[in-house]
Amino acid sequence: MGDIEDFESSLKDVVQAKRLSASKMTKLTDLAMKLMKDDTQLVSILYRTHKSLSAPAKISSLYIFDALARAAKHQANKQNLVGDIKSSQGNCATFLLKVEGVLEGLFQDMVLTGTLEAKEKSKKVLDIWVKGNTFPATILSQLADVFELEG
Repeated sequence: MGDIEDFESSLKDVVQAKRLSASKMTKLTDLAMKLMKDDTQLVSILYRTHKSLSAPAKISSLYIFDALARAAKHQANKQNLVGDIKSSQGNCATFLLKVEGVLEGLFQDMVLTGTLEAKEKSKKVLDIWVKGNTFPATILSQLADVFELEG
């Protein structure tokens, strides 16, 4: 199996488990960090997998988006990486740009699950991202609007 296939398989193991495993999350994050050159595929796998999950598993998926985004942000800052969406090879900064492209859909999906828990967990992740400047303020503001529109 190739690295991308390993990532997808590991991702599915983590999100479909009864409980979120810190060690499996760490392994998944480490694997993703090694695959940042394939950022488009990573984001595609993350989002496609998320959309296919049951409501309870979507919370784990959200936590994976969070873990990977924060790890990528840390690396991008540490290495002074700049994201160019047109770049032929990905890195942590381009990964973050591509994740930005699916965040609104991700948060709308979390709200539409209809569970209070999913909505609360999403708000907590958003708060973490606001405090950590994980994404640009304009993106985070749009995500906050998802909750406002839902009421």
